[in-house]
Amino acid sequence: MQPTLKLIAFDLFGVVISDGHLVTHGLLPLLSPTVTKAAVKPYYDAYTGGQISEAAFWEGIGLTLESPIRQQFLNFFELDADLAEVTYALSQRYRLGILSNLGAEWGEMLEARFAFSERFEPRIISGAVKCQKPEPAIYEVLITASGVGGEHIAFIDDRRENLAVAKRFGMTTIHYRREADAHPFEPDYTIESLADVLAIL
Repeated sequence: MQPTLKLIAFDLFGVVISDGHLVTHGLLPLLSPTVTKAAVKPYYDAYTGGQISEAAFWEGIGLTLESPIRQQFLNFFELDADLAEVTYALSQRYRLGILSNLGAEWGEMLEARFAFSERFEPRIISGAVKCQKPEPAIYEVLITASGVGGEHIAFIDDRRENLAVAKRFGMTTIHYRREADAHPFEPDYTIESLADVLAIL
């Protein structure tokens, strides 16, 4: 018998937020053309993993916390067009949560803008818990914070690599396919729009 789902966990960028490319589409267009993704990525990964401060991230790419670019790049992002409808419908039957690779302060900035706390609990942000997908530890944080076993959680992500580890914890895996993904993991479900979730759950 299939375990009862109790929590639907959402990735942020590429699921809740329509664009999954925080650095490529949000940040790089605002930086000098001489700054490459390869130059930004080590600092980005260290910051979103909680290993360095946000100030150290900006300093690493030649800016400061006071730079207007800090606010500008997060303002580029918008919520998925189907999010309000989908979260309202799902909230009638399930708890909703967030599991996202993101710097802690950036998570707070997005919370101030979008009020995620009104519909998502728990909200696991990698920079705050100092581990990130696909590290198994962050899935354990979600399970502990939610108080339910992995078999009672469905996880929606736009990257199969992240879903593969979720499956090891017994989670139902839903791939939001926004673009080609060469990772070999086969999720339980694949959706082409967020509204497709309502036909599954």
